[in-house]
Amino acid sequence: MVVVGRIGQADAQLVDELYPELRRFAGVVAPWDMDPDDVLHAALVNILRKGRLHTLANPGAYFRRAIVNHVKSEIGRTQARRTTLRRLRGSAVGSVDPTYPSDVADLMRLRPVERAVVYLHDIEGLSFDVVAEMVGVNPGSARVAASRARRRLREELVEEGRL
Repeated sequence: MVVVGRIGQADAQLVDELYPELRRFAGVVAPWDMDPDDVLHAALVNILRKGRLHTLANPGAYFRRAIVNHVKSEIGRTQARRTTLRRLRGSAVGSVDPTYPSDVADLMRLRPVERAVVYLHDIEGLSFDVVAEMVGVNPGSARVAASRARRRLREELVEEGRL
């Protein structure tokens, strides 16, 4: 692949350093059927198309934003494909409710940005200012997204009798 051939030593070293935390982040933000490694690779390819990773002021935050943007795009494409398939088949496709094998299964009910905000703030312990920069929203929007996500999760868990 052309982009992979362009990656320099500094970028490769930076990716190696950031990989474990970014893979964990991608696993939380992406839906259950998206492989975190694929998400990371796609985000890296998009970043490298625009320039060098090591020249960015905050490569980790930039990478996280690229991950969220990629996941949002993929979800949109998936929904468009499903809509097209329904129209072609002339009937609704039944939804699959997979069991996500992780502690973060309940987070899968949230939108990618909500998952990212809740994960980065509540689990990783980052401030809303840092989270907002990573996700690409302002700090107030990050707080609102976290609050709404927590409320929605709480309501759903109460309905299920799990809280």
